[in-house]
Amino acid sequence: MKKIVIILALFMVDFAIPSVFTEVKAQVAERRVQKVQRRKAKRKVRKAKRRVSRRAHVLYAGLPRWRAVVTTPPRNAIVIVANGVTFRYYSGVYYRKEATGYLITRPVVGMRIRTLPNARRKIILNNRVYYYYYGTFYQSVPDSKEYEVVDAPEGALVDAIPEGYEIKEIDGMEYYTLDNTYYQEIETDEIENGIGYQVVTI
Repeated sequence: MKKIVIILALFMVDFAIPSVFTEVKAQVAERRVQKVQRRKAKRKVRKAKRRVSRRAHVLYAGLPRWRAVVTTPPRNAIVIVANGVTFRYYSGVYYRKEATGYLITRPVVGMRIRTLPNARRKIILNNRVYYYYYGTFYQSVPDSKEYEVVDAPEGALVDAIPEGYEIKEIDGMEYYTLDNTYYQEIETDEIENGIGYQVVTI
């Protein structure tokens, strides 16, 4: 009788061990997934800064100041006409003919160009792809090799703003403004130096 009980006990142990191991493995895997999710959630946390650093243009050092007027645009600038307005385009910067010279400004929405600067930033927002450089946002034109100028999409996170922006304080928060577009400075690891500038609606 004792032998039968021992055999049955050994049989039950042999049967139970695999299921125990399976359950333990499942628990370990679940804990790993939760840990990864927590890390990802932590990376996505962004803290808005109430006082901006006033160095949003540092990546564009050496480029002309926004809204400045120059005597002549670069020699190799491309001529682009949009909505009856003539621009000179060179290396991501637009020059518009004025009475006193060439004004550095943002192009009109809908203007198209064939090449973007290598330093452009790619932004994926709401399943749409945008490109950004020097205060201007673009989207690629379907079935074309061109890029079209678009309005700044809310929520877009950029790495720099051209020098020439203004700083406005609203309800105790400071924002960068550039051509009626507001940017909020935030801490984020999506940008190399840990500081980004997000398009917001005020």
